[in-house]
Amino acid sequence: MLSPYTFIIETGYKLLAGISPCNAWSHFQELQANQWLSYEQLCGIRWNRLKKLLHFSYENIPFYCNLWKAHGVDPRKFTAEKDMVNLPVVSKRELAEAQKNDEFLLSKRGRYEMTHTSGTTGERFQVPFTFAGFQKKYANHLRQVYASGWRLGMKSATLHYSGHPQFKGKYSGRPEDREPFLTLRETALSCAHRRLVLTPYYETALGNEAFPEEWYRQLKRYSPYLFETMDFNLPLLREYMERKGLPRLSIPKTYVLGTYSSSLRKSLEDFFNTEIFDRYSPHEIEGVAFACHVHKGMHMAIDSYHTEFLDQHNRPVSQEETGFIVVTDLDNDLMPLIRYKVGDVGHYYAERCTCGRGFPLMGEIDGRVRDLFTLKNDKIVAPAKIAAVLQDETAVSLFQVIQNLDNDINVTIVPNKNLYSTRVEERIQHRLTEILGNDGRILIATAPAEHIDLETNGKCCFVKREKPETYH
Repeated sequence: MLSPYTFIIETGYKLLAGISPCNAWSHFQELQANQWLSYEQLCGIRWNRLKKLLHFSYENIPFYCNLWKAHGVDPRKFTAEKDMVNLPVVSKRELAEAQKNDEFLLSKRGRYEMTHTSGTTGERFQVPFTFAGFQKKYANHLRQVYASGWRLGMKSATLHYSGHPQFKGKYSGRPEDREPFLTLRETALSCAHRRLVLTPYYETALGNEAFPEEWYRQLKRYSPYLFETMDFNLPLLREYMERKGLPRLSIPKTYVLGTYSSSLRKSLEDFFNTEIFDRYSPHEIEGVAFACHVHKGMHMAIDSYHTEFLDQHNRPVSQEETGFIVVTDLDNDLMPLIRYKVGDVGHYYAERCTCGRGFPLMGEIDGRVRDLFTLKNDKIVAPAKIAAVLQDETAVSLFQVIQNLDNDINVTIVPNKNLYSTRVEERIQHRLTEILGNDGRILIATAPAEHIDLETNGKCCFVKREKPETYH
């Protein structure tokens, strides 16, 4: 049953969309309707939007015009989206350099504000948004979270990483770490999303139980319907609650920004009495893909983005094969992102979801490009495959796997002391050897949580390389 508060907020959003530039609700209603169109209809919408974007960028954006001419390609002559493979892929570094040289002509554009990428996948760069563009991104965000059953006016809580722009540089020490159109955004999240913002883990290593202690206290008091958090926070909170013997929480819906193995997901859902959802929303391209209640992958929002999965030579990979994720944003014509290599790896599915949405499906994110493990035979192993080995073990509370420069694998495990044994360690060793072969030694050690290091932006990489790999 629709609550009075939700009715008031949604009605207010509708009225605002009709009388002001705050028209996210109108975009949201269109996006909500789009998702139930057939796949063929959605492909038609995508192709029409792609054609307009390519024509506009060729004729108005010097960066793309010069780049495409240098590669001898004119996208105005494309007849189908399959022709997109003829365009070069662009990296964060190239985009940042072009922005520095004003090759997007931002100096001649109207009012806009900047957001930035988190930096976890490699180079960090800023992306500009007009107010109109920001409204479209917000609409994409709403479509994602509405798929879980949450609606405006219902309680929500977030537990982000310390470098997230919502903290305005409080923990990162960088004042440029802030969201665009901040006042309006904070008002919407406070009043319409009823969002409780939890203090992120802002120290350089895990182990300080003051953080999960405070998370537990606030979540128990506030009792949100929706909780959005980083992947390392839920296991950390569970470990604290089990160790202290605390009464369990009940959180109906949870968005986890990261990838869990199916067994860890199930155990966390049971422990927190929640339904865990995935969404793929890099900060600069909100709403690329989202899960529904079927949980057979994430729906790729092809009415707003064109998403590709490519090999090391920028050729399309087969279904369920891990590839580099490359995205074209169909909304941002201020600084178009066309065949933009995000810095993540993932895979797609050929089958459609039984929920009835027309969107194609992709799987959970397989990890970051910079953390791909490279073996001596040039085989590449995705971080999620390695992480799943340890996430499957109930005797493992937290962990970190690091491939060093000699190809040795250092595995640090924070054990559940009541369950951990030599047999568990031998099983982990065997499964990792099956995946990684005998290129290097697999060195397993147990340690307290303070031996798990966080990234400089406050995120935790369960699996990473000592020296991040670079792929072009």
